[in-house]
Amino acid sequence: MTSALEEDQFQKLVQLAGSAALDQRKWRWFLEELHRLSGGVRVQLFGHDSRVSTPLGVHEYGYDPDFFRSYEAYYGAMNPWAPVFAKSQVGKVMQSESVLPLETLKTTEFYNDWVRPQDDIVGGAGTVLERSADRATMIGGNIARRDREKLEVPFAQLLQRIVPFLQQSVEVSRMLGGLTLENRLLREGMEPGITAIFALDLHGRVRFTNRQADQMAGRGDLVRIDATGHLRFTEAKPMVALRRSLHDHVMPEASVSLPFFAGTNGTRHYLCRTTGLSERDGPLPWLSAFGGASSSSFVLLLMSPVAPRAKLKPRQPTIG
Repeated sequence: MTSALEEDQFQKLVQLAGSAALDQRKWRWFLEELHRLSGGVRVQLFGHDSRVSTPLGVHEYGYDPDFFRSYEAYYGAMNPWAPVFAKSQVGKVMQSESVLPLETLKTTEFYNDWVRPQDDIVGGAGTVLERSADRATMIGGNIARRDREKLEVPFAQLLQRIVPFLQQSVEVSRMLGGLTLENRLLREGMEPGITAIFALDLHGRVRFTNRQADQMAGRGDLVRIDATGHLRFTEAKPMVALRRSLHDHVMPEASVSLPFFAGTNGTRHYLCRTTGLSERDGPLPWLSAFGGASSSSFVLLLMSPVAPRAKLKPRQPTIG
């Protein structure tokens, strides 16, 4: 039975998790408190795209900033724990050794260049909070080898206890984020029910897609997501237009990016608009943090089907 103080501490975690559904910046407050209560476990909340094995956004606390920047730039795509976690039972906390045996982990570049230099953080635990067909939201922590025996089991137990509250927060955030996107679509004069949404970071990597965008990328005849997670048009002209739009959104003096059109084999045509989006617009339906403050900014690529322009036929002269 927990003491009154421990219960108070746990309730603070619950409150922080709930408030993060409305303001993702508070995930860092939650993770800081989780780090403190767990005795110094390095903790992170992250999304994982199983299609291209890349991270989709990470909130963290306790890691060296330089190492975490390298995680974003390179090592996140080779994290051997992530794909195993992503396929595990939703809501079930697993300790590191049950996810990936240490001897297997030690054969990887990820271990030698990222795990071992950080106090050999081979211990830990984590779980999947939610999962779709190709993406998962997970929470976990890393523990230095010297502290593993002391911290790993208590951390796993604390994580298991907080899981239902985290799942509720992620679900609420996604629901409210859907309204944020719908409002933005309406402001752009586009119909939410038929518009494909690709949320891109400022490097052109896909961080979020709605159902229509997933179907479009799955067909691959107009757009696709490459092995590095970047969005690619199959035609040259819309690809050039997208790159110009991404450049315009980076420039502080540029406030409007011109719409452009894309089509496939003359059968499907789409009006494409890009617009900036950040947490200032409201809750977002994906984990938005990753690295520095600039990573909270996104560019939405909005693609709505339009009827192809009919070819003009010459008029026949009228006689009589």
